[in-house]
Amino acid sequence: MKKIIITVFSLLTINSFTQCYKLVQNEVIAKYRVYFTKNKSEANILGYQVNSYAEILKPGLIYLAPMYFNKATPVYKVNSVDKADLIIFWVGKKEDAKWIK
Repeated sequence: MKKIIITVFSLLTINSFTQCYKLVQNEVIAKYRVYFTKNKSEANILGYQVNSYAEILKPGLIYLAPMYFNKATPVYKVNSVDKADLIIFWVGKKEDAKWIK
């Protein structure tokens, strides 16, 4: 039983880490390039911005962390969909948040 609990917790931790981002000013140090779209059909993430790292419990819930937060993945904001690795459309409810592509 302990192994199952540890496995579930590990999956939640991995899932949380990949949805915790910090915006950086230098594209070279960023892991991903991100574009925030106003067109839902071009997005690959329907994102809902949460207020803390602890609130990331399912795909699509995103925490934009401060620069000093070490667990956050560095991302660089681009001005074009064509240059982006992640395209995020912000939704108004947590229930609507998810990865779609």
